[in-house]
Amino acid sequence: MKKINLYKIFAILFIAISASCVDNNDFELPTIGPDKQYENLKSLNEIIAQYNGDVVEFNDDITISGYVISDDREGNFYKTLVIQDKPENPTVGVEIKIDDANLGARYNVGRKVYVKLKGLALSKPYSAFEIGIKGTGNRTDRIGAEDYVSKIDRSSEIVDIVPTTLTIGELTENHINTLVKIENLQSATKGLQYAYPEDNSYITRTMTSCETFEKIDISTSKFVSFKEYYIPDNQGSITAILDEFSGSYQLVLRDTNDVDFTDEYGCNTPPTDATLSEVKDFYTGSGEATVTKNLKIKVVITSDLATSNLHALSAFAQDATAGIALRFSGDHNLNLGDEVEIAVGGAKLSEYNDLLQLNISPSSIINQTTGTLPTPEVITFAQALTGNYEGKLVQIDGVQFNDNAKTYSGNNELIAECDGTPLTAYVRNDASFANNSVSDKKGTVTGVMTVYKGTAQIYLRNETDVNFTEDYTTCGGGSTPGDADLFISEYAEGSSNNKYIEIYNGTGADVDLTNYTVGLYANGSATVGNTIDLSTIKDILADGEVIVIYNGGASDAAITGSGGTTSTVTYFNGDDAIALLKSGTVIDVVGNIGEDPGSFWAVAGVSDGTKEHTLVRKASITKGNTDWTSSAGTDTTNSEWEVKAQDDFTSIGVR
Repeated sequence: MKKINLYKIFAILFIAISASCVDNNDFELPTIGPDKQYENLKSLNEIIAQYNGDVVEFNDDITISGYVISDDREGNFYKTLVIQDKPENPTVGVEIKIDDANLGARYNVGRKVYVKLKGLALSKPYSAFEIGIKGTGNRTDRIGAEDYVSKIDRSSEIVDIVPTTLTIGELTENHINTLVKIENLQSATKGLQYAYPEDNSYITRTMTSCETFEKIDISTSKFVSFKEYYIPDNQGSITAILDEFSGSYQLVLRDTNDVDFTDEYGCNTPPTDATLSEVKDFYTGSGEATVTKNLKIKVVITSDLATSNLHALSAFAQDATAGIALRFSGDHNLNLGDEVEIAVGGAKLSEYNDLLQLNISPSSIINQTTGTLPTPEVITFAQALTGNYEGKLVQIDGVQFNDNAKTYSGNNELIAECDGTPLTAYVRNDASFANNSVSDKKGTVTGVMTVYKGTAQIYLRNETDVNFTEDYTTCGGGSTPGDADLFISEYAEGSSNNKYIEIYNGTGADVDLTNYTVGLYANGSATVGNTIDLSTIKDILADGEVIVIYNGGASDAAITGSGGTTSTVTYFNGDDAIALLKSGTVIDVVGNIGEDPGSFWAVAGVSDGTKEHTLVRKASITKGNTDWTSSAGTDTTNSEWEVKAQDDFTSIGVR
């Protein structure tokens, strides 16, 4: 009996000594006893399917299983255990929040574990599923240090986890919290350390795919043991757990062994020739798309850098298949007619105000030489309005400027018919020909078709694109097409702060509000004070519609319920001029700018017409008037206005 007891004592001592000699770096504990049997065992997917946006609390005896893929030895997984449902080709992964560290000692990578869910909860505060104890709001908190061992059982099964090999573009939300592998990666910038010297909680380093030219960040905690290690200046694969932050996927390393960079740095495979049409096909119609092949294009520049009618970072280019807008990350020196080869692998395609742009760096230019401009494609005015020629150099015959009494600066409406839809040619204020007067003739216009907020426009490279030699067509009973424009249809200077102005579009066509403003000239000032840009209210004012702009302190329900917009431009008192401007030029006015009337202005024979009255433009008036004396008139017969009583707002919002 004593001998048996002695054997037991020696056996216990042997086990204790053996356990104490386990290398801490192995983080393996012996599994004692056979694996448990669980009656109500469910898959991870069955549990995840219960989530509908609110925290799921588990009150029944339910158990799930999974395989450990995280490792907290190096400090990049803080009080977190990540498991996935299968060791290979997983379908779901989940993060288990635990208020303890050194979890890898008990739950090593590849270990199958069983999680007893009773008393726990499932949440998805961002893009990843979490299991913990019920927290506040739509969150879970960490399982207590004294509780998790009884909640999470280790099985005897330890397997090799096979990462899912994917490209960056193949990553989906289903891969979050699973082990993935991405090949042919290299650091976008050489010579960087994983998480030093920055002092943020998490530091990101961008990796570039030499296969698809897409980019992805690795995210590393500042507390990791390898934060000062340098990322190898080589190329290779990364194995990591996938996460997502602010809509972008990130790779979270367990240790530096996850980075297998052994090949020579550089995406040095020569690019393959491609057409612009093939490159544009990468764009699917929304958001941002990456050119995921190692391609190059050969194009001719169809924009004119010298005239400054395009931003210095922009250009238009064309080949035999298509045209496109180029947007560079820095200044370029591409001139009209240059033929250039551009590497576009990894470049982004995106829309800016509905114009498709190829976003590239000046360093992407492989070769630049003098080329031959493509022959402009002759299209009809109606074809130009379809938007089907975006980015292409075109020629349109039989057009004229709708308003031929202005300079090029700003929006210029081209028309082929007096009552037809116009085509806008926008000219930047700093273009070399911006201050030149537009042609008062009719003829041919050449330019690059573009688009702005869904509406087709034409980009003029220089003034010679306008070749008008024919006689101008006068529209509508002796008035020119340039007469039609927005005007002030109502002005109210009511009691207290019940003040507003109304702008009306009676042009017969929708009007782009880009260059329209309303300005206040207070106390006889010749300089505009408070202003409002009408394009901040809406982009387009449809034909027959009005815009109401009223004082923020207005109390009358007719004003506040008009659907209008408040602005300080209505801080007038009856002796302040207020004007409607287009491209900085006054096109309609109430009161005389630069004049202090001493009291108030007379309107239609009413001596104080602009004080405590509502002025309504007569229905017979179809355009603005910059001559206030003529507009106000001397009596009811020759005035453009009807003078109504104070606080008579019965016609606000309608015309």
